[in-house]
Amino acid sequence: MKKAMALIVLLFVAMSVADAAQQVSRPGNSIASLQKPKLDAPTIDIILIKIAPASPGNSEPVNVGVKVVSSLTGQDICGLDATNFNLETLTVPPGGPAIIIKNIYPTSSVAINQPVSCDYWMDMVPTSYQGNQYTWLTGTYTLKLNYVVDGQQLASKTFSFRV
Repeated sequence: MKKAMALIVLLFVAMSVADAAQQVSRPGNSIASLQKPKLDAPTIDIILIKIAPASPGNSEPVNVGVKVVSSLTGQDICGLDATNFNLETLTVPPGGPAIIIKNIYPTSSVAINQPVSCDYWMDMVPTSYQGNQYTWLTGTYTLKLNYVVDGQQLASKTFSFRV
């Protein structure tokens, strides 16, 4: 009986220590809240990918049209600039360069009885290094576009295109 009681006490202490360690390592967050994305996170929509005039052997831009949509209002988020976006190169053709955003052009159009549309057109080009401009290679490029506010990533969208 004493052994059974000691085992129960030991299990209780072990569970308490594990629970306390979880609370210390992640104050204010339960494991369930860490596994679920925020429901109010905005989304990034890719509305157009224009490959030409980019082609293998040149460094002309691939133009990508995007919009960021608020999940709370369902409206496009306007007034963004280059500080609100960053790009990660996930995959390129063998020997291919990383891709960067060269320019971002915000556009806005208002039609009668229609919601405001705020699209952003991005020129994406192969990176350069020490004055050497890399060029596109034939193949598929997979990129991840991040929407950032005050240094915090709020949304991301992975997309691919072929040159």
